[in-house]
Amino acid sequence: MKMTGAQILLEMLKIHDVKHIFGLPGETTLGLYRDWLKCNEIEHILTHDERAAAFMAEAYAKVTGRVGISEAPSPGGGHPVPGVIESFTGAVPTICFTSDVPFNNDKRNMLSGFDQNRLYSAITKESILVTKAKDIPFLVRRAFRVALSGRPGAVHVRIPMDVYVEEVEVNDIFADPCMANWPAYRPVADFSQIDCALELIASAERPVIVCGQGALVSEAGDEVIALAEYFQIPVGCTMTGKGTVSEVHPLSIRLIGARGGTSYSNRFLETADLVFFVGSNTDSAGTDGWKLPNACNPPKIIHLNIDGVDAGNNYRTDVVLLGDAKATVGYMVEKAKKAGIEGKAKISAEVGPAMAALDEFMKDSCECCECPIHPIRFVKELEKLMPEKSYVVVEPSVGSIFSAAYMVQKKQGRMFVSNYSNGALGYSIPAAVGVAVAHPDYTVFALGGDGSFHFNCGELETYARLGVNVKMIVFNNNVFGWIKGETQHVYHSDFFATNFGVVDYAGVAKAFGVKSYKLDDPEKITAILKEAIEYKGPVLIEMRVPDETELVPPIPRWIENAKKDGIPYCY
Repeated sequence: MKMTGAQILLEMLKIHDVKHIFGLPGETTLGLYRDWLKCNEIEHILTHDERAAAFMAEAYAKVTGRVGISEAPSPGGGHPVPGVIESFTGAVPTICFTSDVPFNNDKRNMLSGFDQNRLYSAITKESILVTKAKDIPFLVRRAFRVALSGRPGAVHVRIPMDVYVEEVEVNDIFADPCMANWPAYRPVADFSQIDCALELIASAERPVIVCGQGALVSEAGDEVIALAEYFQIPVGCTMTGKGTVSEVHPLSIRLIGARGGTSYSNRFLETADLVFFVGSNTDSAGTDGWKLPNACNPPKIIHLNIDGVDAGNNYRTDVVLLGDAKATVGYMVEKAKKAGIEGKAKISAEVGPAMAALDEFMKDSCECCECPIHPIRFVKELEKLMPEKSYVVVEPSVGSIFSAAYMVQKKQGRMFVSNYSNGALGYSIPAAVGVAVAHPDYTVFALGGDGSFHFNCGELETYARLGVNVKMIVFNNNVFGWIKGETQHVYHSDFFATNFGVVDYAGVAKAFGVKSYKLDDPEKITAILKEAIEYKGPVLIEMRVPDETELVPPIPRWIENAKKDGIPYCY
């Protein structure tokens, strides 16, 4: 069968279950677009920035279980980098296709040509160059296989413009089995190591389970809860693992670490004699710089991960389990029950009182009538009003920390979408598009900062054009708040390059055709949220909040300075 390179690529993407691709046009991609006009099975989502397209693809992958796809022309070939890095560091399978000038014409200084593979090889699992149309089937299969195998991640594919229009005979249009969805495989860890892990768990008096994003991706919640109930072990989640288990379960200690963890939850790790990490990369955010638990004097450590790169990476580890979280923990439960293994944990009775104390702590904030608006009051009122089918998309900001810590997720599963693997600004606005496109029957709440708003506000036109059911809340304090907070609470320095001018964010949204509100009275939170939720389409709510030097969020390393300076804090 004779086909153009563009036709071959589109056919290969179709059989790999690709439904949506995020990107924008350029001269080097027009050969692909010409054939795409005849391909109705794959929808192109037009964006205004290649960076936004990559963020959309990353969020789309998280909420669909399919590989997220973005595309960019040669002039913007470097723009997807922040989104690609988030996929790479966060173990989210995405493929970024970039078109290019004919191969080696960058050496002749052809406009927009550059060595894309050299750039992307440092931030992807593999950067692939296609030089012949007949190689597209093999290389596309490889791209999906690399993105999904072992520790998932980002892959880059560079296709020169002449390859799209080249006509060749092909007879290998097929997909690899199990290479469209993730997790692609579910290996169980080594049985002898599982026996060692169960022995440690059974002998621990103060064990804690910590679930990272790998546990959430694996949908290991039922198995984790079964293990926790059998041995009576408290379960905490990192921000990227939020939703692995229900936060109202009697053994849930909610979020732990430096991004969303509170003193009520983190103290379980401070006093643990065993920590079982499930699908966690034990990064600085989830462990408060490796102080929860303390890497200098750690408790017993069991680490379950899909590959051996992160397992045992940051802690002296007693047992390493290499395997899928759901399959391995499920086998552990089965083995423990059959063998009649009994534990002696004495810590579970402390969970209920600790979480009750956390809820009691929030009561005053929930009734706070001060302006700017207290973030806890807002997130708790939002929690009450959210439809059953909802997603919350956050980025580094006041909105992410307060919602992660204090918005209780009652149902198990992915509801909370964050980019705290790399943490670049400019995430929530485009990521919400990826989520909304994947699940148009859901209400998507995007919580972002005003500093981040400037990165991708052009995508508000995408909101209006697509009519996505996104409710964007801009936490406005006219400052790069995280930097200002770190400057004051850690560096104890005067501020440098943190504050910026006043912007009418609601007015900007209105100019893009998005319904907008200004929220400056806490008594109006519920009324405005109800109206926004009832409106079936995009909405932006601009809300004034204190910055991180006026009200300190639950960031453990900032709390000592807040106490010393008499600054209100939440922890």
